[in-house]
Amino acid sequence: MSTTALKKTKLAMVDLDNTLVFTMNANFEAYKRALNEHGIDLTPEHYANCCDGKSYRDFLPALVGGSAELTEAIHERKIELYADCLKSAELNRPLVDILRALKSEYYIALVTTATRRNVERILEHFSLAELFDAVVTQEDVLHAKPDPFCYNMVIERFGVDRSRCIIFEDSASGVAAALASGCQAFCVRKGAAL
Repeated sequence: MSTTALKKTKLAMVDLDNTLVFTMNANFEAYKRALNEHGIDLTPEHYANCCDGKSYRDFLPALVGGSAELTEAIHERKIELYADCLKSAELNRPLVDILRALKSEYYIALVTTATRRNVERILEHFSLAELFDAVVTQEDVLHAKPDPFCYNMVIERFGVDRSRCIIFEDSASGVAAALASGCQAFCVRKGAAL
């Protein structure tokens, strides 16, 4: 029997924030603390309605009066504070169980627009690193979701036919990217059955 692993012919890709791990509370807390250091308040309602699931470049400028320098400074500070806020993040255990069950037949890839630093912290916090054959982060992609660039890149890397790929997403832009890639998409919602 050969010691070479058999090439898999299926691929499962999963988003991180609010799909694999419910991170809205952790992200809110980190942004709130970072903004408070500059005298800016962030309410849970505003974060949930206007910020969650979006790139910081899309919502922070309005909160900081349009300053690009302050936007970047607050985002960097948020990243520094994030690890301490992970205690309020919650693992999507049913989805993790599904991915573990698929692992014998599927390559498993984490595909997110989160920063590599935050992804590494989350994977370490929940002991998930060994689950993934590939991890794609904000730093790896040229175009953010809803552009399918991130998914197309992973599909090409593994050389799997799109008809044999599945994607788990939570946001409208993520689902749009998944569908634009030509793969089957499953929309994940906290408290809803998969």
